Amino acid sequence: MSDNYTQSSGLLFTTLAEQVKLPFVTVKHAAELLRAHPNTEELERLLQTIALTSSSALRLIDSYLLSVSLQAEPRLPLEPVSLSSVMYDAAHSLDAYAKAHDCEIDLRLAGKFGPVMARREVVQSALESLGYSFIDAASRPDVHTKVTLAVRRTAGGTSTGVYSEISKLNSGLLKQAKVLKGIARQPLGDFSAGSGAGVFVADALFDFLDSSVRVAKFQGLFGLAANLTPSNQLSFV
Repeated sequence: MSDNYTQSSGLLFTTLAEQVKLPFVTVKHAAELLRAHPNTEELERLLQTIALTSSSALRLIDSYLLSVSLQAEPRLPLEPVSLSSVMYDAAHSLDAYAKAHDCEIDLRLAGKFGPVMARREVVQSALESLGYSFIDAASRPDVHTKVTLAVRRTAGGTSTGVYSEISKLNSGLLKQAKVLKGIARQPLGDFSAGSGAGVFVADALFDFLDSSVRVAKFQGLFGLAANLTPSNQLSFV
């Protein structure tokens, strides 16, 4: 195992640790309110907050552990994967968390697509990691926003990613953030109030697929996407 890998994995873990502090603080606060007012009409809302916040933190941890296991083991063979199917599952997984943050998950499949060469669990985990980051970034008091999961064809293959109307991302910021991950507390600046672990975990997962997260534009929206290689196997999706 190379020193570069060990250092990168350590920085990613530090980023993850910083990020999961936030949901645990939210859960702790909700639990304190439950103890103080156990019979109020806020009970259901507080229980939902605890459940969704815990679930999102655990999902991010699972995605991080998947990225570590993939990098530490010999490469598994890639297989044809239906992106539209993965996108639907990722959108469904993110839906409840988005609604709790007054966000709407918008799924856009720009055309019909054959399969890509990937691993289904890797692509879905990467998209969900990005999705949680974009939901947190898009969440604003009394403002309903959309977070868009999209797939489209590009010159480099098939692009899949997450976008929003208020994304404050650019290529320079992302490049700098990748250098500062695990070092700066907010490497993604105004985009994320936290460490941006979801973005970096997704990048580590896409790296297993010989791709990487990049800033992209889609139908007037800005976001983060990765290119995947189409499969030569014919398929109707």
